[in-house]
Amino acid sequence: MSQRGSAEARHRRRCWAYWIGIPILIVLIAALALLRSLSFDAPDEFWSQKGSLEAVVILPTAGDSLYDAYWLTLTSSAGYQLRGYLRVPREDGRWPGLIVIGGVRTGRMAAELITPPDPHVILGLDYPWEGEREPSWWQFLIRVLAVRRAMLLTPSAVLLALDYLETRTDVDTEQIVLAGASFGAQLMIVAGAIDQRPAAVLSIYGGGDYGLLLRGSLSVRPLWLRGALAEAGEWLVAPLEPLDYVADIAPRPLVIINGRLDDRIPVRSVEALYEAAGEPKRLVWIDEGHISSRNIELIERVLQASVDALSEQLKPVGGFGQGMPSDGKPF
Repeated sequence: MSQRGSAEARHRRRCWAYWIGIPILIVLIAALALLRSLSFDAPDEFWSQKGSLEAVVILPTAGDSLYDAYWLTLTSSAGYQLRGYLRVPREDGRWPGLIVIGGVRTGRMAAELITPPDPHVILGLDYPWEGEREPSWWQFLIRVLAVRRAMLLTPSAVLLALDYLETRTDVDTEQIVLAGASFGAQLMIVAGAIDQRPAAVLSIYGGGDYGLLLRGSLSVRPLWLRGALAEAGEWLVAPLEPLDYVADIAPRPLVIINGRLDDRIPVRSVEALYEAAGEPKRLVWIDEGHISSRNIELIERVLQASVDALSEQLKPVGGFGQGMPSDGKPF
């Protein structure tokens, strides 16, 4: 081969190396960046990303005969805001607290629906999520990392809400209950396990083992695709797996409320969560299907069962809602 031919061959090899090698390098760098962004050092990172309470904005809104109501915005030094709906008993006193979270942007509805028989300071939280309330499957896929980020931030946001309730003189900080419904049930279990301040945790229509939960809730077909998506989802939310945390709620009470006819939360998932929990614990079955914000009658039944179960579980520590009015006499 002539020197010219040899030079042309070397040039072609360099071109191929450039056009193939550079894209491969870019893909590798992107993959490493993605893996780094997906890493999460639980449970310590829940505390580090919580930040401190930097600002509180509280705006009055229409309440009812028993409760004053407020729109609440908490700003964290970590750079996020947490919004919620606060109900405060009109009667002066120092009352138990209740923090509840359910669906996306349902903080007000959750706070208004769950009303214990005795006065409580009730805080219904919204997820730290600014996206679509009910994203389509393609919107979810496009923003899956943002969704994951909001999920991982939620337990930290609950801890920030606990910080806020501790600043209120009308809250008995030794009687704060965390209550989560649907996906919020799993996240409240995480928050209640890593923070020892809550007196009890209430899981409403939740479960353990995200693989089982996702296979039960996804309606994607064919089945092999559903399984693949469930496995991918399980990997993405692994730092939030409730089975890894639920035992740490003990010796504080845990109450689990679920529907026997629920086609989204498998019975195996509920039983796995209950078995992994420490004592004291209680599992209550409702003869109903999956809970929905559109079925107010079912929500009221479930919440009444929740309040009854919590009252029973908290009797040794004073009962659910044993507040002290300002005159110091037992309520």
